[in-house]
Amino acid sequence: MITSKHLFISIALLDISTFCTVHEVEINFSYDKPNNSLTLILTNNTDKEILVMNQGQLSEFSGSHIVLTESSNEKSADLTICLFTLESGKWILHKRLSSKRRMELFYPLDSIPTNNVTRAHLFLSTYSNDEKTGKLTPKKYEKNLYID
Repeated sequence: MITSKHLFISIALLDISTFCTVHEVEINFSYDKPNNSLTLILTNNTDKEILVMNQGQLSEFSGSHIVLTESSNEKSADLTICLFTLESGKWILHKRLSSKRRMELFYPLDSIPTNNVTRAHLFLSTYSNDEKTGKLTPKKYEKNLYID
């Protein structure tokens, strides 16, 4: 029979395990006002390789992408940009982030057709090998950056 004491202890342990979980990917997302650019630094905190997925070719809302919100005259509009651009004319499906390494990405807002960006919302999609099953396991992260 489960008592309220057992239920409380179970919930407390669940909260502690959730609190102690370290993200596999550390995200540092910032705005450089003098250069009018975004900087995204991804750090792999694991001992395994992580695949950082790019925005999907068929759906702009799949994979990793950034949604820029611009505001003017009390109206707002969103523009979605992919994490990685073309390399040698080919679409990049993913990039590998080696163990304990970091990846720095820069997005100069002057080269993107936007005005008065007030928010950048990062949607990050990653895959890594599960050590027990050997299968690729997905992880999703989100981070908002408000721009003054």
